[in-house]
Amino acid sequence: MKDKELRKLIGSRAKQRRLELNLTQPYVAEKMGVTASTILRYENGSIDNTKKMVLEGLSEALHVSIEWLRGETDEYETDITDKKELQIRDAMGDILKQLPLDLSKKEDAFSKDLLLLMLKQYNLFLESFQFACKNYKGNTNEADIAKVMGFESNDEYNEIMFLREITHTVNAFNDMADIVRLYSKKPEFVISLFLSRFFRQTVTYVRYISQYQMDRAQRLLL
Repeated sequence: MKDKELRKLIGSRAKQRRLELNLTQPYVAEKMGVTASTILRYENGSIDNTKKMVLEGLSEALHVSIEWLRGETDEYETDITDKKELQIRDAMGDILKQLPLDLSKKEDAFSKDLLLLMLKQYNLFLESFQFACKNYKGNTNEADIAKVMGFESNDEYNEIMFLREITHTVNAFNDMADIVRLYSKKPEFVISLFLSRFFRQTVTYVRYISQYQMDRAQRLLL
């Protein structure tokens, strides 16, 4: 294949994949450390996109193989088809690229503990959110329970129960905001007290929500 034809092929495939993922040229440009106009020219083949560094950048940004970009295979060799999933993976990758951090040992530990807390809380949120969506979005099976509990309607019951499931996330992130604010004034106090207590609360909540869901499931089977 001639060089000009290869540039056109790589460009068209890069554009095809970018549009498939609903990504903008500026987004891809940021991931590659170039300008949006450069991505445009890569896609139309007006500048050399066959260099190893360019292909590696496109491959990483678009989550496809270099072989696919070059037309040597029709297989992406990736399971990513959702824009949000790609952005989540990219965001996590950007965080990992910053490690190790240029901080003191205690500052480094604090920043990582905070990240772990955020991830743990988000994981808890996913569990609660999925549970709430499955059980309290348009649920009509507990109308009798809603009436006995004094709710004006089944919709009100669903709304309250839905909020109950995810309120812990709101409270947790508010607590984390307080931790960050307090850290600037009393770092040692935050590290020794708040983080350790917060981890214990997270573990306790995991046990609580698991038991709550088990108890509720047993009630529904009666």
